[in-house]
Amino acid sequence: MKAPVSQPRIISPDQVNGWFALLFTHATVTGRIDAVLMDQHKISFSTVEILCWLLEAEPQSVRGLSRELVSVSPTRASRLVQELIDAGHLQRGADQGDGRVSLISFTKSGRHYAETVRRTFEDSVKKYFVDPLNDDDIAAITRIWAKLENAEGPS
Repeated sequence: MKAPVSQPRIISPDQVNGWFALLFTHATVTGRIDAVLMDQHKISFSTVEILCWLLEAEPQSVRGLSRELVSVSPTRASRLVQELIDAGHLQRGADQGDGRVSLISFTKSGRHYAETVRRTFEDSVKKYFVDPLNDDDIAAITRIWAKLENAEGPS
């Protein structure tokens, strides 16, 4: 990792290096995982995130699902959901309580596909994130996220 050469005025050089270490870590790990998902399933991490959330709870509205996603905007989520519908993995159904809302759920083959994709994803996370770290490293990252998540500012 090499941070840009600059003379920081507000934060220290170590803080600059820490910031870029976070960015490079994210880019490297997600890039590796994305490459595996694209190679094995021809889909991106964002699509996998949608499938994993649906595996946790279905049916869901696209709007409700979009609020849970970290890797994709609501507009992009709608497009990815439509691609999964077009591929036969998901289906739309009407919300019995509000006919204006459509609910997304798996087709039978789509559920099997999502479970297969989830296994590939978990194997990749283990290989590129969990295995290189020890339990203390992972606990430190979790503590850091809790601090940053609760920092003041827009969410």
